[in-house]
Amino acid sequence: MNQPTDRKRRSRNKILDAALRMFKRQGYVGSGVDGIMEEAGMTSGAFYGHFSSKSDVLGEAFVHSFIEDQAAMNGALSECETPEQLMEIMQRYLSSKHCEHVEEGCSIPPLLSDLGRADAETKAQFEEVLQWMVGQFQQRSGNEFSRQEILATLALCFGGLSLARAVNSPALSRQILSACRKHLPIQRED
Repeated sequence: MNQPTDRKRRSRNKILDAALRMFKRQGYVGSGVDGIMEEAGMTSGAFYGHFSSKSDVLGEAFVHSFIEDQAAMNGALSECETPEQLMEIMQRYLSSKHCEHVEEGCSIPPLLSDLGRADAETKAQFEEVLQWMVGQFQQRSGNEFSRQEILATLALCFGGLSLARAVNSPALSRQILSACRKHLPIQRED
């Protein structure tokens, strides 16, 4: 009965997962339809049964990834009852482990420059995710942090992680992450 629809949905999700891994690893420009489909374990011709072009995949892969990222963030934030616990989450985000595992980590840093060049619809989808994140951080901090502090913190986290990944030197990468952790805007001094 619903087998073809379920199979098509699973195939589509498999392509989106593969595209996201490729985009994270090689960037949007460095990823081709053939590579995405090879990563998905499917033929290149099957791609066009789901998408009309690679550009259609970027926005959808981004939204698809944020369903999972939001679930992970909700899980982490559900145990966050104090501003200090929120800071601990941000400190872990800016860790060497997260930096070294681009495919397993947050989708925003490796896709940020591609999102900046994306179409208006994809940017609107990203903006929704960003607004959701700000709202979650405000709520979980008991509104202790201003919207401006949260936006600056997110910018430092996403930009800092991207910068740390962009250098060859592991020592410099660790210094960048350490500097970002030290200067998080939502950090409170005693």
